[in-house]
Amino acid sequence: MTRQRTPVEQDAFEAWVYARNCLLYENDPGPAELNVGTAAEPHFVPRSLAWQQGYAMNVLVDCDGDHARLLAAARECEAEAARRAPDSPQRAQDWSRAVDLCTLAAAMVEGAGGHRDDQARRRVVASCRHETTMMALGSIPTVAESSAQNLIEELAVIDAAPATDPGPSPNDAATSPITDKDLQDPAAGLLDIEREPLADRAAIAELTACADQVAWAPDRDLWHELIYRLSGRRLYRRYRSLRYRLPEGAPWTDTPSFNRPTWRTRAAYSTDAFAFAVDYQVCRACGLGWVEEPYTETEFQRSGLARTALAVLRSDYPGLSWHTLGGHFREAIPFWDAVGAEVPGGYSQRSPCLHIETG
Repeated sequence: MTRQRTPVEQDAFEAWVYARNCLLYENDPGPAELNVGTAAEPHFVPRSLAWQQGYAMNVLVDCDGDHARLLAAARECEAEAARRAPDSPQRAQDWSRAVDLCTLAAAMVEGAGGHRDDQARRRVVASCRHETTMMALGSIPTVAESSAQNLIEELAVIDAAPATDPGPSPNDAATSPITDKDLQDPAAGLLDIEREPLADRAAIAELTACADQVAWAPDRDLWHELIYRLSGRRLYRRYRSLRYRLPEGAPWTDTPSFNRPTWRTRAAYSTDAFAFAVDYQVCRACGLGWVEEPYTETEFQRSGLARTALAVLRSDYPGLSWHTLGGHFREAIPFWDAVGAEVPGGYSQRSPCLHIETG
């Protein structure tokens, strides 16, 4: 019988999942430095540090900015890296990067004063949640606007609460270069966007009814696909064509994932307005499927759209056991429990098989 993980072990495991993704991006070909600032005020840092900072924000959000919890996860990851080192150097490296992510996340909390002020902790969590949403789905304008508005509203609620900061002690030096002001900057200068009303029920019903009518875009153009197959699926494995054309006004699309090489994105649009998207990957050899980061636009939420989309995906790829990679927000647990009922695999957390990539 498999022993259930303790809360600290679960935090460490989720950090390890993020670490594996982080290392994939760190090792991808590309520029030596990345801009983590803005176009107007660029700030270039080494590529590896940029990705670590991004994934550390995910760890911070998952641990709710709890400084003690982050440090405990770091210690657990460090112990696991030591245990893995003799027999599996690669796994040890993954766990070592997980240590880095937990430590950096703790430093972010310290730098904002969140280790001694609950309001500061909540502001850090809200800001990092917005940043991770922007990194994953910021290319979709409506997602960016909705996330920014949610951040502004959440910060307003936090700031309206009675202050609890006792003030810094003489020996309480910040250990992170990231300050509270830096983390609130994403909300600065944004328009006060009014929350959109719920979508018309008829439009939702129409979108749900045609969920099995999907406009599909190939992973590679014809020439690259030919080379890919002739090379035994070795060359152009991570290549994604950006030149596909889909029918205008297609309500459902299936395209190469923008965020995860080798993955795909199933998305829905209602009269050209973005409604829903989810990344997915399947491995027929192992009989497994994964879905990650389902997102429903605010006006389409609680309409069954995500449940329908996942059901159609299962129909498109029958006979698979379906899972997620894990590392989701705690508030998403009821959603996964609901959509996973009576589904083979139950969308339980499962590491990727050797045939697929997560980054």
